[in-house]
Amino acid sequence: MESFGKELKALIPDGFAKRQAAVLERLANHPEVHRLKAEFPDRTDDLTEPKRYRDLSQHISYCDKCSECPGLLDCQNEQKGHTSVAEPSPTKGDELVFRLRKCPLLAAYEREQGIGQRIKSHYIPAHILNATFEDIEPDPQRISAIVAAINFCDEFVPGETTKGLYFYGQMGVGKSRIVGAIAQELAKRDVSVLMVYVPDFLLEVKDAIGSKTETVESKLDALRTVPVLILDDIGAESLTTWTRDEVLGPILQRRMERLTTIYTSNLTMSELKQHLANVKDSKPSEQKQNDKKAARIFERIEPFVKILPVGGRNRRRG
Repeated sequence: MESFGKELKALIPDGFAKRQAAVLERLANHPEVHRLKAEFPDRTDDLTEPKRYRDLSQHISYCDKCSECPGLLDCQNEQKGHTSVAEPSPTKGDELVFRLRKCPLLAAYEREQGIGQRIKSHYIPAHILNATFEDIEPDPQRISAIVAAINFCDEFVPGETTKGLYFYGQMGVGKSRIVGAIAQELAKRDVSVLMVYVPDFLLEVKDAIGSKTETVESKLDALRTVPVLILDDIGAESLTTWTRDEVLGPILQRRMERLTTIYTSNLTMSELKQHLANVKDSKPSEQKQNDKKAARIFERIEPFVKILPVGGRNRRRG
C-alpha cells in the first residue's frame, strides 16, 4: 500500500500542489468572493475549499466575463446570454449553490421578439406598429390624448379592464401612431393585441365570403376574443347592411362589457352614429330601420370608451 502511494505521488507533476494552492488563493481574494462572504456570512465557510473549486471557479469565470460584457452577440460565456448567480441551497441550509440565469440582455432580446408575436395586425404599416410613446411629439393639441393613452397602459389589468378609448380627429394628426404605441406598451406587458385597419379588413371579409368561409370565420373569431382589439380608422369604410349587421355588430356585441376595444376615427361620436345608419345598399324606405340598427351598434361602442379628441397639424404633409 505504501509503495502504491509512492507510485501515485510520482505521477503528480512537480509543482502541482503549489499551483493548485495559488489558484485557490487567487479565488479566495477575488472581489466576488469577498462580496459573497459579506452577503452570506453564514454560508461561505467552505467556499474556497478544494471541493468547491469547480463550482466557484465557473461562477467567477462567468462574473469576470459579464463584467466586461461585449454585448449579447459576442457573449464570451460558455452558455451565451447567461450569468451565474449565487443563492442559498434549498436542501443544505449552510451552503451556497451557483445557478445560471438569463442575463438582462438575453431577457430583453426575448421580450422584444415576443412583442412581435403578441401584436397581430391586418393592413397596419410597420411605422405604426413600431411606434412608441418616446417617439411621439407631445405637442399641445394632442398632449391630453397622449397622457390618457399612457395612463390607460399603466392602469390596464388583463381580465379586468374593459373600458377602451376612442380617438377622433382630422386626417394625419397622429391618431394611429398613438394607438400603435399603446399596442407596443401592452405587448411589453405580455398582453395580446390585434390591430386592424377597418376599411381594408371589411373589404377582405366581404370579398372572401363564399370562397374562404372558414378562413374568414377564424379571423372574425380573433377579433371577438383577443384581449385588446384596436379598430383603426372606423368610419372610413364603405358600410353595407351585411358588413354592419353581420360582421361589425356581432364582434362588438361579443366584446362589450368583457374585453377592451380601442378605436381611431376621423368622425365624432355623433358623426359615427350617422355613418352607421347610412349604409350604401339601403333604400329610403328602410331608413327608420337602419337608424335603429345603427343605434344598437352605437350602444356597443359609446358607453365602453373614453372619448379623446386629437388635434394638431396634418403630419403627413410635413
